[in-house]
Parts: sequence; structure tokens; C-alpha cells
Amino acid sequence: MNNQEVLQECCRQIALRMGWGHSGDWQRGDFETLSARIQEETGVLLSVSTLKRVWGKVKYDSMPSITTLNTLARFAGHAGWRELKQQLSGGEPDEKDAPLAGAPPRRKPLIWAAVLMLVLLAGWQGMRWLKGQPVRNKGAFSFSMEPLAKGIPNSVVFHYDAGAAGGDSVFIQQSWDPKRRFPVPSNGKVYTSIYYYPGHFKAKLLVGRDIVQEQDLIIPSEGWLTAVEQEPVPVYYPASETIRDGVLRLTPQQLAARNINMQPKPPLVKMYYIDHMKSLSADDFILETELRSEYIQGSAVCGGIRIVIHGTVGAYIIPLAKPGCVGDMSLMVGDTMFVAMGTDLSGLGCEVSEWVKVRCEVKGRDARIFVNGKEAFHYKYVKPAGELVGISYRFDGTGAVNSVQFSKTDGTVVFGEEF
Repeated sequence: MNNQEVLQECCRQIALRMGWGHSGDWQRGDFETLSARIQEETGVLLSVSTLKRVWGKVKYDSMPSITTLNTLARFAGHAGWRELKQQLSGGEPDEKDAPLAGAPPRRKPLIWAAVLMLVLLAGWQGMRWLKGQPVRNKGAFSFSMEPLAKGIPNSVVFHYDAGAAGGDSVFIQQSWDPKRRFPVPSNGKVYTSIYYYPGHFKAKLLVGRDIVQEQDLIIPSEGWLTAVEQEPVPVYYPASETIRDGVLRLTPQQLAARNINMQPKPPLVKMYYIDHMKSLSADDFILETELRSEYIQGSAVCGGIRIVIHGTVGAYIIPLAKPGCVGDMSLMVGDTMFVAMGTDLSGLGCEVSEWVKVRCEVKGRDARIFVNGKEAFHYKYVKPAGELVGISYRFDGTGAVNSVQFSKTDGTVVFGEEF
């Protein structure tokens, strides 16, 4: 494969990972979000204009720089651009990738990468000094918050001191999503923002492009809450409308009663229970749940379901769909994302129109996922996932949950619900 073909395949893998559909439909906000996600995971900022050139939104005849290619390949789940190219080309490196005579041997790539990073960092620090932009002293900034309610929607008052920003722009960002980033005056003290979904968030105070302060924020759901995604405000259904006859469920009839159409594109229905799980570790727990899709028609033919287990640092996103739809799946375990193209996720394909039993068992960051009693996936991750703060279910269309239970690994039940 030539470089352009490898780049196209890399872009396809990233699109599958993000789960946003065909990249031809992406808007500027999607590229802003992608830029932020890439920076968070790789430490490299690729601008929106660069990403739009890569995806063909802006005409550009040259190949991206090697830094851009390496960053994209890493975000897609590979060690780097050369490794991705070798993998797609049958495992043999190009001649131009071979080391030159007298060049450092490849058996020590980590040492040379570390040296390069130190040189780049020193250069970056020096450039900032020459431009009169000293490296940020994060201790010179303060940032705190105060939620005004217990449920959803919930407004949060942010208190901040960014007087040390000088002439740089100051922003408050609600979470990882840069679309939730808002400018604030550097000499201001208070900013109030609103959250429409429950969950755990990392609110940030930014000066220029630097994150100078972060705070953990948990917005609880106050019991079970169902939200139908739409912008800017979701459509909410309280537990009194969705828990009946021992099942948590939202029906097409309930959606139609609020003028929510099921076609041509079905709505995304989210069911939340967000709260502290009595200090249950997200690295040592057992989840058992039973659920099913109740709308498998038209463009929702796959009956797609995502179970999201929320941790304060990491998360687990477990997809389910009809066996024929496994190729579009992406799975997240702790700190690692897997896409179906390069990972066998076939065990997560099942008859989602029938009741499906899912068990997620994590012991010392060693995660095993079972579907209807059969092991579907196994992975031992590295970065701690923090504390458990709840669960949510995402249905393409509508669905139902019959039961959910969180336990410690010794079998002690921490949270259980049979509705």
C-alpha cells in the first residue's frame, strides 16, 4: 500500500473508533472534538485545519508531516506510522524506512524518543521565554465549583482566579469536549454553566491552550433518569414513566407522544444511574445486567446497545449488536479502545431482541466480559480507572433493562436493582 492508501485506512480506523458515522458528514464541531481527544491521548495538538486537510475537507495535495502521521497512527491504536504501514503492507518495511549506515540502531527506539522529547521540550520552553510567554505556574491560578441543584439539569457556579494569565485568553471547559469550552474574562471571578446530562466530568480552567487547573465534578442522576439525546436540551423521562412491571423501558409510543420520530434516524436513548458506588473501585468489581433492544427496524436494524460503566478516571464501554453488525463495533476497557477492524469482537454479537445477560468482571485491572455465559473479551489494562460512579445504557431507538447489580469481587453486593 502506498502512503495515501495507508492514510485513508488510518482515517477509517479513527472514524470507526469515534463512532460518528461516515466522515463525509462530519462538521467543524466534530473535528474540534477529535482534535481535543487526540491531544488528551497523545499529548500532540493537531489543529482543526490540519485534520480537515487529512480528511479531504480542504484541498491539499501534499502528505501530512511525519509528526501528524505518527500521531494519527497512535490514536488509531498503533505504535506509530511506520508500524501501521508495515502491518498493512504485509509486515515488510519500505527501503526508505531502513536505517542508514552509522545511524543509531533501532533496538533502542525508546531512548532516542526520550532524547528527542527532551530536546523538543527545551526548545518549546525557550521559544515561550523568547516570546515573553513564561511557562505556566499552575499554582498562580485557582479554580473551584459549586453545583446549585441535586438532579438534572444542573447549573454549576465556577469560581476562578486567572489574573496571572496576562494578555492570554482564558476559558472554562465543562468536560473533555471542546464544544463545551467558553471564554471568560481574565479579571473575572465567577462563571455559571449548565449540565444537561449526569456523569463524572473533569472541568478545566485553560489559559491559551494550557490546562492550568482541573476539578472532578459528579452530577448525579438522582435515581434512574432517561434522556433522549437532542441539541441543545435532551427530552427527559423520570423513573415514574419508565419503570413498570419490573422493567426499565422506554417505548416507541412514549417517544411518539412527544413528537420524537423513529425514522429515518432513530433517536439515541440514554438511561442513567449516576451516584457514588460506596467507594467501589473501578479496577475491582463485578457487574451483572440483563437487557435487550426493542427497536430493530430501518436504520436501527443492528439493534445497537452500549453499556457504559463510569469511573472517575477510566470507563468501560461494552457494545452489543446483531452478529452481522459486529464490524462497526468499538469497545473500551479502562484506558484502552478497541475497534473491530483490528480486534476480534465477535463474542459481543448476539440476538439483542432477546434478553441478553452481560457480566463484566474486573480483578486487579484484569477485565473479562461475558455474554450469555460465554467469555466474549479479555484484557488486562494498565492505567487505574478510579472509583465507580454509576452506569448508563445507550440504545439506538429503544430498549429495556431487566436487572443490574454491582458487587465486590468477593461477592458482596454494593448496588442492585430489579425494578
